[in-house]
Amino acid sequence: MDNNELTILEKHIIQRCIFLPMIRIALEQDKKIIALTNTKFKAQYLEALNLAVLRVTEDMRKNKDDLFDHHIHMTRRTWLDYEVYTRGHVFKISYQKSVAGDWIYERVRQYLTTE
Repeated sequence: MDNNELTILEKHIIQRCIFLPMIRIALEQDKKIIALTNTKFKAQYLEALNLAVLRVTEDMRKNKDDLFDHHIHMTRRTWLDYEVYTRGHVFKISYQKSVAGDWIYERVRQYLTTE
């Protein structure tokens, strides 16, 4: 592994740092919308969303520890553009909206699954 490249683990930690807060924001927004509706199973939907938010929040806490443990410092430039400083190097990280959307969509499914 070249010292001038991010490791797979570092990339994973960075990706989670960027996208997990977006998942939590989306779930919180969905909770607000459902709370305003006359949905038949409103309480059950809100409970499922609350549990998903708790799971995302716990993963965000763990990821914050991973950032610290791996000495990764991130500076957000825009929603999907970051500068990452680690191991004495600055890396520019940028995601396309479609890539971010795919990653988030798949993870939301996992967070909403109770299995």
